[in-house]
Amino acid sequence: MPFAHLAIGGSIATISLDHPKGNRINFAMREDLLTTIRQVAVSDVRVLVIRAEGDDFCLGGDVHDWPGIPARELRPKIETFAEALNQLEGLSIPTVAVVQGRCMGGGLELILSCDLVVATESAVFSCPEALLGIVTLQGGVIQLAERIGRARALEFAFLSDLHSADEMARLNLINRVVPDDQLEDACRALADRLASGPPAAYATTKLLMRTWAAGGLAAARSILYDVSMPLFEADEVQTVLQGASAAAKEGRPFPKHEFSQPRTL
Repeated sequence: MPFAHLAIGGSIATISLDHPKGNRINFAMREDLLTTIRQVAVSDVRVLVIRAEGDDFCLGGDVHDWPGIPARELRPKIETFAEALNQLEGLSIPTVAVVQGRCMGGGLELILSCDLVVATESAVFSCPEALLGIVTLQGGVIQLAERIGRARALEFAFLSDLHSADEMARLNLINRVVPDDQLEDACRALADRLASGPPAAYATTKLLMRTWAAGGLAAARSILYDVSMPLFEADEVQTVLQGASAAAKEGRPFPKHEFSQPRTL
């Protein structure tokens, strides 16, 4: 049985972590995550949801695997997870992490690699690596610094404190906090909304964000019109624009539209 399994329902793919007693990321789960994310990349789905079985989203790397392994042998196994996260960040479709319970270490790095994060009110987050004398192995402290600044990122990494979902939302590290008993409904509503949105526009937006992350504002602006103007050539976009123009003339809100166009990036 895989430790991360993929299910596809219509235009929504779901990867579920499934390692009893905390969904610790063992060596096999790293391979499973890489495999399932690659499968999503070549599929026709329009949204990816990453969730977890059990009470906790993920307690981080499986420390049971690590003692006694020489660093030269451990490194490629750790790098498998890095490649999985790289593949996840490179997807052209929206990705949503759905978090309950504890989300720690590699689990936190996993959700930081997703586009949007929904968490329960009781969820807690932490970088526990310093407690073990190691660092955030997938660059979590760098991801944090990029979003919340150097000082707060180092606080996460050095002190290994628990942080509530409300605090994570205030820091703009997660998007939505919902009552514990509403997590599945909130996830479904968000995934359905994204699945009906414009795939090509989402893919272009993510390309711009990746370009900005790699090369800064100037790099993103340098490709902006090269990647955005072709969107206007799609027949569906022209139809939507005509409807929006008519609504604007009549003082009505733009009509809602469920996009059927394929993603092109």
